[in-house]
This record gives sequence, C-alpha cells and structure tokens, in this order.
Amino acid sequence: MDQKKMVVSLLASAMLISSTAGAVMAANTTAKSSATSSNSKTTKKTTTPKKQVVHTLGNLAPVKVTARSTVRLTDVNILAQDDGNVVTYTLSYQNNDSKPLMMIDYWSKVKTNGGTLFSPKLIAKDQEKKSISPGSTVDLTYVMKAGREVKISDLNFLIVKWDFSQANYERTLGKFNVPASYSITTPVGKPKTVRLSDSAVKVKVAGIKVYPGEDKNQYVKIGVNLNNISYKLLENPNIKWILRTPGGANYPLTPDKDSATVSIQAQANKSLGLMASLPTSVKLQKSELLLVEEQGEEKSVLPVAALQLPEASKSNVSVAANQPNIISIDGQPLSTLLSSSRVRIEDEEYTLNMQMVLKNEGKKAIKVPTYSFEVRTADGTINPIETKALDNLKLNPGDIKTIKLSGTFQGDGDTSKMKLYVMSPKDKTEGTDSTTTTPANGLIFSYPVGVYTLPESPSSGDALTTETVIKNNKGTFGVSIGSLQRLPWLDSDIIAAKVTIRNASTKTVQLPELEAMYTIDSAQIDGDKKLIYTQSGKLLGAGMTTEAYLLTKIPSDLRMSRLELSLNEKVSEEETNEWITLSTSGFIQSVSYVSKGKTYTSGTGDKETEMGARRTIRYPGASSDIVYTEFEMTNKSLRQSGLGKLVAYYKSADGQYYRATAKQSERLPGPGQKSIVTFWAKLPKSVTFSDLKLVVGEGVADGKFVTGEGEATAYVNAMAYEVPPVSISVSGMISNIDLYPYNLTANSVRAYLAGSTSVQIEMNYTLTRNEETEMAENEHKLILTLTDQAGKTYEKELALDTDIKVGKNQTLTWSIEDSFFEKLRGGSYRLSLDDQFQGQRLRLAEQTYGYDLTKLPKEEPTDIR
Repeated sequence: MDQKKMVVSLLASAMLISSTAGAVMAANTTAKSSATSSNSKTTKKTTTPKKQVVHTLGNLAPVKVTARSTVRLTDVNILAQDDGNVVTYTLSYQNNDSKPLMMIDYWSKVKTNGGTLFSPKLIAKDQEKKSISPGSTVDLTYVMKAGREVKISDLNFLIVKWDFSQANYERTLGKFNVPASYSITTPVGKPKTVRLSDSAVKVKVAGIKVYPGEDKNQYVKIGVNLNNISYKLLENPNIKWILRTPGGANYPLTPDKDSATVSIQAQANKSLGLMASLPTSVKLQKSELLLVEEQGEEKSVLPVAALQLPEASKSNVSVAANQPNIISIDGQPLSTLLSSSRVRIEDEEYTLNMQMVLKNEGKKAIKVPTYSFEVRTADGTINPIETKALDNLKLNPGDIKTIKLSGTFQGDGDTSKMKLYVMSPKDKTEGTDSTTTTPANGLIFSYPVGVYTLPESPSSGDALTTETVIKNNKGTFGVSIGSLQRLPWLDSDIIAAKVTIRNASTKTVQLPELEAMYTIDSAQIDGDKKLIYTQSGKLLGAGMTTEAYLLTKIPSDLRMSRLELSLNEKVSEEETNEWITLSTSGFIQSVSYVSKGKTYTSGTGDKETEMGARRTIRYPGASSDIVYTEFEMTNKSLRQSGLGKLVAYYKSADGQYYRATAKQSERLPGPGQKSIVTFWAKLPKSVTFSDLKLVVGEGVADGKFVTGEGEATAYVNAMAYEVPPVSISVSGMISNIDLYPYNLTANSVRAYLAGSTSVQIEMNYTLTRNEETEMAENEHKLILTLTDQAGKTYEKELALDTDIKVGKNQTLTWSIEDSFFEKLRGGSYRLSLDDQFQGQRLRLAEQTYGYDLTKLPKEEPTDIR
C-alpha cells in the first residue's frame, strides 16, 4: 500500500511537469495557428453552409468508467480575462454499481487538437468529494487557464484512470469533444440550470432596460429570475454578474438594494435587479449576461453561465404635461401624473409647489419605493426636493394617493424651462468586499423612472375662480375657494376662507378627515387647523357639494402678496398626507354688501335663511350716540331651522370698525317664521351715521358654529348691510306706536283730579305682538311722562310684557303725588312716550289731554250773612 502511495506521488509530480510543458506547447501551437491563419488570408474564400447552433451537450455519448457506471460532460463555460481564458467544465458521474465508486481512481485532463495537454483542478467545493455511493450521481467541476485564442471546440476532455499495467500508470477511458456548433450561451428566453453553493438553480433573464444617465452615460438594468429547484435553502452564494458586449468588453453589474442579499427557500423564486453605468456609445445588441462564482481563499473567479440578453428596451420615461407615466413595480403598474404646478416668485428666488397623483393600476398591493425628486432646469441646475410622502406608502389595488412636492430655489421661476425627475431609490454600496457584490468605486445607481413636463402654472394663481379636480382612493373631488374674507376682530383681523368641495364622481363618497394650513407669502400660519363644515355628516351624493371654513388671525396692519390654503388628510394623530393646495393672490376683495331694504339668502336646499336689516335707530347721548339695528332672519326651509349666534361690526365710511353687542333668541324659528337679532354699539358723534354698514357673520368657536349660550371666538360668511338710521318722527297721538315686534295704542287716557295731592291716571291700551317672530328678552324700556301746566314732569318706567301686557283693552294705572294738584280744579296736561335703550331716550309720541274732573268733590255754597 505504501508503495502504491509513492507511485501516485511520483505520477502527480510527472503530471505537473507535463502540464507546464503542455502550456508551452499550447503557446507554440497558438503562434503556429496564427501564422497559418495569416497565410490563409491570401487564399480564395469558400462559402460553407451555416451549421445550426446547438445549446446542449446531451447528445454527447457518455464514457464508461466501469462496466455499469458512466460519466457525462454536462456543462462547459469560458471567461475571457486579460491574461487568458478561464475554462470550467462539469463531469457528472453516475454510479450504477453495487459498491462505492472511489474518485481517487479517476481524474480528468484536457488536450487540445494540437496536442497541448492541461491538467485542470477541481474547484474548491468539489475537492472533498472522495466517493460516489451506489445509485448516486455526483457533479465535479474542473477549472483551468488557457490562452486567449483557445476555443471550446479545440479541447478534448479526457477521462483518466489509474492503470499500473501501463507505462505511465494511467489509462484514458474516453474523451468528450464539444462540437464547433455548440454555443455556451443560453438563448434568449430560456432558463439555464446551474449549481450555486451545491444547489441546483434555474437562471432566466427577465429583461433589460436602458435609462438615461448623465455626462453621456446610460444606466442599464437587467432583470434576472432565480428559481431554487433544489431541496435546501440557497443562502448568499458567492456570485457576481457581468455584462459582456459583442466586442468582448466586460462591465460588472451591481445588484440593487433589494437584490444585495440572496436567500431563496427550496422550490422558491427571487427576482434580482442588476445595474451598470455604461457610456452611451456602447452597443447592447447581442450582449450576454455572465454569471461567475468566487471559489477558495484566493477568491478565484469561475464562469458559471452565459445567457443571451434580449433586445434592450429604452424606457420612455419622458411624458408631456398632464399625461400619466406608468412605472412597473414588481410587475404591478403604478400610474403617476403630475397634476399641477404653481410657482411663487420673490426677489431672486422662487417657490415651486407641485402635486403628483399616484394610482395602483395593478391587481396586487404595491409598496411604493422611496423615489427621490429633482427639478432640473435647462441650464443643467439640479434642485432636489425633500419629501417624506413616500415613506412606508402602500397602495392597494385601485388606491389613489396625492402627494405634495415643494421647494424654494434660486432662479427666475420659469416653469417652461423645468422638468421634474423622479429618480429610483439610491443604491449606494461602499467598500470592496466582493462577497457582497459591491463595486470598488462605490457607485450610486439612481436613474430616472419618470421625467415630467410641468403643467402650465396659472398666471394669476387665483383659486377663487378655478376648480381643481383631485382623485384619490376616496373618490373624485372638485375643490375651490368659494370666498375669501378679511374680517375685523378686536385689534386683529380674521382670514376666513370658504372651501367648496364637490363630489365629481357618479357615486356617494365619504370625505376624509381633513386639516388645513395657511401659508401667507412664505410663512406658514399655525391657525385653527380644523375645518368648520356647514352641514353635519361627511357623505356626499353624486354631484353634491359641501362647504367648509378655515380661519386664522393676523395683525390688522399686515399686507399680503400671496396666500395658499393647504388641505391635508389626517392619517393619524402624528401623520397627515397632502390632499390639495389652493393659491390666491394676496388681494382680498371687500365684503359683499346688501343695499338698504334688500335681503340676502344664506344656505342652500332645505336650509335657507333670508336675512335683512329691518331698521336702524340712533339714540342720541351727551358725548356719544347709540346705533341700534333690528336684524331679521326668516326661515325659508321646511323645518325648524336657523343660523347660530351672529357676530357683527358697524363700519363707518372711513373704515373704522365698532364691535356690536348682539341679543339673539336661542329658539330656532319654525318654517316661515322670523327671528329678530338686535345689534347696538356706542359711536362717537363725529361718525357719519348715514353711511354706516353692518358687517354680520356667523359665530364659530372650537371648530364649530356657536349656538345657545356659547361665545364666538371668530366668525365667517359675513355680509355687509347698509344701515342708515331711520328718522323717527314724534307722533301727535299715542296710537299705533311701533315697538317691533310690538305695537302700542292708547285707546283712552284719563287723569282724575280728586281735590287732593294725588292724581290717578288710567290708560286703556291695546298691545299686540307678532307671534311669528322669535326675539330675545326685550331690553327696551318705555318712559311715560306727564308734564303739568306749570312744566313740572312726572315719569313712569314701563317694561313690555311685565308692566304692560299683550292684549286688547288692557288698563294701566299710575298715581302721582304732589301738593300742586291739591288746589287744581281743571286745565290740561301733556303725556309723552319715550323709548329708552341703554339709558338713552328717543321720543316716540306725545299728546295733550284735559284733566278728568268727575272725581272732584262738589264745593259747598258759601254762606254770606
């Protein structure tokens, strides 16, 4: 046995020497072959029939290693390198015997047709395969280095066995010669079965796409599918991918971030994305994808497979304005549309706001990649846009998502010279560890998946006259700013925007929970983010509209050049998504006004309220006057309805505002009924009362309209009513006195002289009230004044509904005590009626009466004697 080991060792040494000599002979043979080829150029060319290309070695006859066991050549690959070609080939041994087949007895050599002999080596992972069990098959892969000119068809793969009866102790059992018609490249669309980490894997090219790059470069992305057909996990094989052009140039491919690790369960699939940056001058027709594997501690690169690449498709990622672009994500189509762009220019910079609509057009959920966004100008300037809108964004089939993209940049803001680039997520790989397929140069692969022409930005940007249509997974909505008002509030101003939302689809939809934000010029205002809806519920039928208000308060002297209103969909307490942004100029028109005697109808459908100022009265005072307005609201709906608490300001001709105190009934009027709100304020006597306007709006607080006893913190939906005070003429009779909604008539008045210091006054009166009118507690007092013939006055304060009551032929009695009346035996007196409000009076009527003498005692005749 020791003698046999010594012989084996000697033979191995001899084989090594033979291999070295063979390499020299191969070089000489190559030189002779080149010379012969050069000489043959002068000979006449002959046309030979083109042989059909063969892509399988299955037709090669097996070589018998025993009477029953065989070996086949199952695979051959070649990789061109600067210092020669690396050739690998695989022999598949089938043990059909009843005892193990010892591999120490068999090996392989390679011999060229010219006689050059190579002694290949088993690759590292196959060197431990010492025997083959009965009934089993074992694959052994060999590797060798050959000259650059060597072709596969020049090689004869020999199967050798120890035979001590031979002179050199070995015997060739057979050989395999690959026909010249054989191509090691797998055809387009066909899979190639390879061994990776001793697992059988089917490799298939899914496609190749070319994306535009920078500086005369192009990005090439190759899709590859790996199908693990073995029965164990394939975990991160030491493989690399190479793009080989027809000219022989090799370009390493970098897996994208989703392909950097390969972990495939048995019988499972994984799709890889492989990237390379190439000069645009490189032609990709008839290119190949090479799969190579690193072996051993020296990490030698071994060819595993070559696959023919299909025709490259140049991605048409550029789209015209207002046109969608379809991006494929894991085979699912994602429709992307740049729906709007607005630019605001200030000094030498501009703010660009855009909206992009994403829709999952596929049949499976899509995890939207975290694309990056860039605005590129015609002069080559690249402006990145920061956004977190795509973080953890998942779209189910049919889902629609609108995202906002905005940024402030230097330049003239000419959108016709801009394009929006949507770039693939950046796959930056660092270091030089080849086991992670990392390129040594640390390239960043980010290529455009969409290049969008910006929609024309409206020159005025006035959303007051333009409806913007948006689509999302809740439905299709038309959104516009119905009105934009700047209203006085104490020492500041309120900006109140009424947003109109229309259901533009053909089915009932539900509004999402929305929040809002103002941007005035370039400053975001942290106002009330809650929308105040005019109707309860968030369901909208087809074609229906709803209105909502957004408020913020600003300094009264603030000037604005531009205003933006953003509506954001509330996803959670911490997260909101852009819904829509509407822009207007900073100029806000004056509040619309209603002329004297006219009314304005608020609301729509079954919630209409007609409003108008009935009359305004001026109560003169010593240093200031009170202005008082009776404001009527008529319920035009079919149910008990009305507006909430009203807020009002009196506005003078020179723009001064005076907060009005309101008195309003808490009870809503029924259909056709009226409700009276009274407003009053003290104004300086210098104000021109004839030009007064009353600005009236609906009070709000805590994100809702105020009702009952609640206090308003702002108001919306304001209108200005012309309210010149009416001239109150003093009636000469206490009859048909307008105390709206009351009316007073004194039917008769009697003041009885009784010959004492007391005068008894009785007034028979009729007091009526309009029962269809709701009104809060009346704050007016009636002052009844009796002036005697000497000019002395006596007053009685009367409260409506208390001192004098509604009804016909009611009686009011009043007693006056004064010694003056003790000796009075006739004459007249004047009775006047004043309306007293907040301590200031206005004369309504006065009438002169004669004293009633029926209760005077008869005088006894004087006895003159």
